[in-house]
Amino acid sequence: MPLIDQPSMKHHYLLLLFCSILLLSCNKDEIEATVPAYLKIDDISVNITNPNQGSASDNITDAWVFVNDQLIGAFELPTVVPILQTGNVNIKVRGGIFNNGLSNQREIYPFYEFFTLDTNLIPEVVYEPNVVVEYKADAIFDEGWAGEDFESGINLIENPNGDTGIVRITDQNKVFEGLASGAIFLPPGKSFAEVYTPSFGDIPRNGTAVYLELDYKSTHDFAISIYANNRSQQFSVVNFRASSDWNKGYVEFSNVFSTLFNAANYNIAFGLLKSKNDNAELYIDNMKLINY
Repeated sequence: MPLIDQPSMKHHYLLLLFCSILLLSCNKDEIEATVPAYLKIDDISVNITNPNQGSASDNITDAWVFVNDQLIGAFELPTVVPILQTGNVNIKVRGGIFNNGLSNQREIYPFYEFFTLDTNLIPEVVYEPNVVVEYKADAIFDEGWAGEDFESGINLIENPNGDTGIVRITDQNKVFEGLASGAIFLPPGKSFAEVYTPSFGDIPRNGTAVYLELDYKSTHDFAISIYANNRSQQFSVVNFRASSDWNKGYVEFSNVFSTLFNAANYNIAFGLLKSKNDNAELYIDNMKLINY
């Protein structure tokens, strides 16, 4: 084993002496870690305050947590959030979504209000509030298009170039909620179906938030697109993956309408394309167009 020469030994002793003095100079509060309180959130639900807001269904995936108006972070649900600030605090929680169904586009949904809690946080205590959010009071529902929940009929139009249209189903084993849902059936021998909304033009085109919400279940991927100018132009918006269970989608149209700001009118289209040998089923419910 090599020997340590005396100058090196001296430097080691000096370093140890310096560290000892530094530790002795720190007070107890500086050495001990702050003990947090904890916020446990299993789920965030939606409360409907006006019938024209439609269904309370949601797909809130994340909790965006603020303490005294400072963002602590975005946390995938369910979650337990450590909070270092203790004592009297103001906690705000906003619901986060997968924008356009994409897990790499996690955003605060702009139409859900804050959940607010004023409380006294005690270190090591776990707080479990029932987090419920509401739609913002100035959110406008179905201004351009009346939406569709299939409860009393269908206001979607079949593309004449497709093989079939959409039907209203009332089988409670297949309906999402309420009395009815919409369904597109493509049996073997048929490969394409598309339905679209009536034309509308009364929608913000300046980049402010515009979203379509819908509940869906599908054996195959399906596409949502926008027609413009009396269906003379079509622009793809998003493709949703097949889902064997009912799912909720939030589709952002803000950029689409701002890009097509000078269009005379628009239609939102829902398309299903598959091999002729397959059997495809697409179920849709609770479509609503929301903006400010």
